[in-house]
Amino acid sequence: MKKLALIGALVSAVAFAADKPAAPPADAKAMGGMMEGWTPRKVTKEDKKAVTDAMEAMHNKMMNGGTMDDMMAAHDFPVFMMTDDKDGNVMMTTVDAAAWKKMMEPSMTPEAMKGMHDMMAKMPKPKTDVFFVTDTIAMVDSKMMMPMGKDKMEVRNVQMMILKDGKWLMKGEVEGGWGDMAKKQMEEMKKADMAKPGTEMKPKADATPPMKK
Repeated sequence: MKKLALIGALVSAVAFAADKPAAPPADAKAMGGMMEGWTPRKVTKEDKKAVTDAMEAMHNKMMNGGTMDDMMAAHDFPVFMMTDDKDGNVMMTTVDAAAWKKMMEPSMTPEAMKGMHDMMAKMPKPKTDVFFVTDTIAMVDSKMMMPMGKDKMEVRNVQMMILKDGKWLMKGEVEGGWGDMAKKQMEEMKKADMAKPGTEMKPKADATPPMKK
């Protein structure tokens, strides 16, 4: 329930920041509670091309020497991230720009980017479907075949896009299978912090004074 509430809060915050809402339903007040403050949004413009063009532009930058700053410029921070591990345990978080940069830096080295380019160059174009929640919120479902050694595996993800200041930006992503790597990365970051001067664990002083001889 906590995860669902967070997702609901995220979506609500973006929707409330949009243009002036229409009048609430006549029976909303009669329903009382939270429903009284809810105004359904009507989708009036499904500009799917604008959404996919924004995603394509981000992909092309990444494939043609894009920098970390280029990638960050395509996101609206903080961003929402959800995944699961090999045992199916679901985990989610929201990260600000600094945390996202620290998380992604290992995969943005020249060596890592070359390997990614080589792999993605062999992949067929993903199949996508854009679903508009409102005129300013869209969910993009994607399916792609990724080479895994001699085999290929279908990868699915959902990207949350929002329209802000006339641009479609990434607000979140859901993709399975990253949980084990995320846990390992968190452990390594924790160890690195512990290794910093002044953060190492020190034995506690013995509260019992030594006996005098």
